[in-house]
Amino acid sequence: MKFKRFQRIPLWRLIGPAVVIAAIFWAGPAKVWAVLSSADFRLVFAAIALAIPLALIKGIRWKILLHSYDIGLTFCDSTGMYATGMVLSAVTPGRVGDLVKIVLLIKKGCSTGKAIACNILDRLFDVTFVLLAGYVGIWYFSGHFTSQLHIINIIVVIVLALFVIVALKRNFIKKLAVKLIPIQYRPAARECWNEIISSFWKNRMSRILLLILWTVVFWLVQFSAIYLCGLALGLDISFIYISACAAVATVFSLLPITVAGVGTRDMVFILLLGQIGISQEQSLGLSTLVLAVFLVNCVVFYLISVIFKSN
Repeated sequence: MKFKRFQRIPLWRLIGPAVVIAAIFWAGPAKVWAVLSSADFRLVFAAIALAIPLALIKGIRWKILLHSYDIGLTFCDSTGMYATGMVLSAVTPGRVGDLVKIVLLIKKGCSTGKAIACNILDRLFDVTFVLLAGYVGIWYFSGHFTSQLHIINIIVVIVLALFVIVALKRNFIKKLAVKLIPIQYRPAARECWNEIISSFWKNRMSRILLLILWTVVFWLVQFSAIYLCGLALGLDISFIYISACAAVATVFSLLPITVAGVGTRDMVFILLLGQIGISQEQSLGLSTLVLAVFLVNCVVFYLISVIFKSN
C-alpha cells in the first residue's frame, strides 16, 4: 500500500531535491561540509531567534486583517493560528498548507466566504511583495537574466492589464468566473468575491497601509536572518545584495517543483553569488544553512502555535 502511494507522487515534485543532490556531489560533499562546519553558531542562533519576531509580526498582521472583517480574535489566537499555517506551508509544495487557516477560521464560527477571502488577501500581500522584490532583484541582476527579463516584462504587462480589466469589468469577470466554477462551490465563490471586492477594499486606507507596513517589516526580518547566515559562514556579502538574491530565490520557491525552496534556492544562490566570487561550495553551504535554520524555525513556529493556543 505504501509503495502504491509513493507511485502516486508526481515526479516533478522531486526535481528540486534531485537538483540540490546533484549540485552537492558536483561541488564535492566534503567541501560543502567544510564550509558548514566553519559556521559561527552564535550568528546561526541569532538567525534562528528571529523566528519569534517573524511569528509575532505575522500574528499582528493577521489580527489586523481579521479585524477589518469584524472577526475578533485575540492576539494569542491569531498568532497561534498563523503559526500553524506557517508550519504546514513550509512542508507542502507551493505552500498550500497555509490554507489550513481557512479551516481554523471556519471552526471559530467564521463564514466560508470570509475565511477564504481573509486567506486570499493574506497571501496576496505576501506574494505581491515577493514578486515586486523578486522583480527588482532580477533587474538588479539584469545582466544575468537578459533573456528571462524580456519574458518577465511581458508577463508583468499582461498581469497589470488583467488587473485593469478586473477593476473596470469586475461584474463581468465575476459572472464569467462563476460559470467556470462547479455548481456546488458557487455560493462560497460568490461570497468570497463579495467579501474581497465589496467589503475589504472599502476599509480605511490607513488599515491597508498598516498591513503593507507589517508585510515589509516581516520580509526585512526574513532577509536579515539570511544575511546572518551569510555572516556566520564568513561570506563578504552586503545586505542589499543577499536580500536581492533571497527575493529572486523566494519567487522561484513558489514553483511546485520544490518544498521549502530546496533546489531552486540553491541554483539561484550558485548563479548570483558566483558573480561576486563566492564559490559553488560556499553558495551551497549558505543555501543548506538557510534550509537548516528554516527547518528549526518550523519547530519554533509549532511551539508558538501550541503555547498561544493553550493561552
